[in-house]
Order: sequence, then C-alpha cells, then structure tokens
Amino acid sequence: MKKLLLSAWKKVELVEAPIPVPGPGEAVVRIKYAGICGSDLHVFDGMHPTATVPLVMGHEACGELYAINSDRTDLKVGDKVCAHTIKPCRACKACTSGRENLCSSVKIMGTNFDGVFTQYLLVDADRVIRFDDGVSDRIAALVEPLTVAVHDVRRSGLRPGENVLVAGAGPIGIIIAIMARFSGAAHVVLTEIDPARIALAQETFGFTVVDPTGPDLEKVCAAATGGEGFDRIFEITAVRSSFDTCVSQLKVGGVLVQVGMPPKGTSFALNTDKIIYSECEVRGVRHHTMNDMQAAAELINAGVLNEQLAKMVSVIYPMEQSREALERARSDKASLRVLIDFS
Repeated sequence: MKKLLLSAWKKVELVEAPIPVPGPGEAVVRIKYAGICGSDLHVFDGMHPTATVPLVMGHEACGELYAINSDRTDLKVGDKVCAHTIKPCRACKACTSGRENLCSSVKIMGTNFDGVFTQYLLVDADRVIRFDDGVSDRIAALVEPLTVAVHDVRRSGLRPGENVLVAGAGPIGIIIAIMARFSGAAHVVLTEIDPARIALAQETFGFTVVDPTGPDLEKVCAAATGGEGFDRIFEITAVRSSFDTCVSQLKVGGVLVQVGMPPKGTSFALNTDKIIYSECEVRGVRHHTMNDMQAAAELINAGVLNEQLAKMVSVIYPMEQSREALERARSDKASLRVLIDFS
C-alpha cells in the first residue's frame, strides 16, 4: 500500500508500507477519499503544538471496511464506513461521564497518531461507524466536518426560532451555518471579509453575509434580529476584532461559542459588563464525541443535507498530487473542501 508520509515539516512523500493486520479489537479501513482540514496545514507547517514527525496526517475520510478482528455483528467486510477521530483513555472522569472529547490524555488522529492520508488505515473496531450502501463516497468523506457542526450546534443550545450569527464563512463556518439552519434557526447571518467566500456563501448556499469591516454590519444584524442581538453566535476566525464584534452582537441571555483557536500565547479581553449585566455566556468547544459522529453519519444516511454537502467538495486530486492538493487547500479561499483520492 501507499501512504502519504510527513517526513519533515513541509515535506510529504508517498511511501510504500505493508497493509496493516488488525489485532484483537481492531479493524482496517481501505480509504477512498480524504479531506484536507486547516489543522492539517498547521501540522504540515510544523505549527501544531503536539504533532511530531514522521507522521501520516489527516482525520477526514470515508472508506470500505477491509478487515475486522472484533465481535461486532453490525459490521461486515465491504461496508462503507468512517472512523471516529479521537482516541480517549476511556477511564478518566471526562470519558466515563460521556465527554470523551475532554479526556485528560486524548490523542487526535493525524496529529498524535497516524491519520487517514493512506490507502489502508488501522483503527479500533469500536470507533468504526457504518454508512448506508447508497451514500456517495464524496459526501461520506465530509462526515468529520459535519460532526464538528453537530457538536458545536449542540453545545450552543440552539432552539428553533432563534437567530444565529457565524463569524467566518470558511469551510467550518459554512457547515455550522448549514447545521444551524437545519436545526431551526430563524435567521442565519455570516460575517466574512474575503470577497470569494462572501460570494460563495451567498450564491451557492443562500446565506446572508456581511463584511464586518464595512458600513452595513449593524444594519444587516438589526434586520435579522429586530435590533435585539443574536441568540447564538459562533466565532470561527480566532481574530480579536471578530471576537469583540460577536460579543457586541449578543442578545440579552445570548450564548457565544468560541470555535476558532487563537494562536498559542494569545488571549481575548472580555467585556465583563456585557456578560454580567446581560447574563450572556461564552462557551468553548473541543473536538467532538463518538455520539456526535454517529449523529452526523445518520444525517448523511438520511440524505437531508447531502445536496448542500455536495457543494462543499470543490476539487479532488489523485494521491500522487497530494502536495498540490495541500497547496490548493491553503491558497484557494473559494475551495471549501479539497479531497485526495486514495482508492
């Protein structure tokens, strides 16, 4: 088999390796398509605080169950599957209380152990999730970013009829906006400064988008909320000015979910008067749980978002052009998801 090895920072190469053999409780997935996430680019550049080389990057993929050494009866070789992307300890208080994403010794696929940029992936069998046979491989490959949206919208406590602001119309911002709209938000507004992403969010996905540095921010936000502010806000950019805008746009009793991770060593000052006197909340999100990914896979199986998810696949590269795929994901702001074909 071939795998894409990050042998040094900013250096990837296709190398030959034996197909893994699953031990007890393990499974092997033959990868079809793998998506490139912004965090993969951070790892590639050597900017991730815990990643080390050599490493196989990637955590977004779908594939086919190639082999399994487990007593699971709900899976068979040939099934279309994905694998949950974190490896929790299963014993700490977070794990035993259903919050495995907060595990004290959690390991992340493609960062702390080898990920999906490979033809065959060895995983724990109990982290494998099945898709219906008729699901498109390309759409199934988006299950992980959809899982992020499931987790983050759940974390926000969004209720039908509430108004939502999403700061940042990149891939995660748009998929969170899609999930918020599906979950019953009355109005979903995105802020974005990049013209290509503004056009994409408006014309392809039908969202209201406003440049937060322009003159129309207050007018657009007031039109969506009756001037009362937003019930739920998702800050994606991890930019201080965007965070301040989000806090200012919170409704009384509103919730701000900080999705974007600020650069290491930086922090945002908080308008405590707004938080105290308006009883607003700021909530963090970290990774997601197996339950979140199961929910995302069920949404894909049901087909309720698949037409919108299909629009997020911008381009597909063969694995021999993986370096070009990584550069495309970095440079093209209109490419929401670049996939690599490992089949």
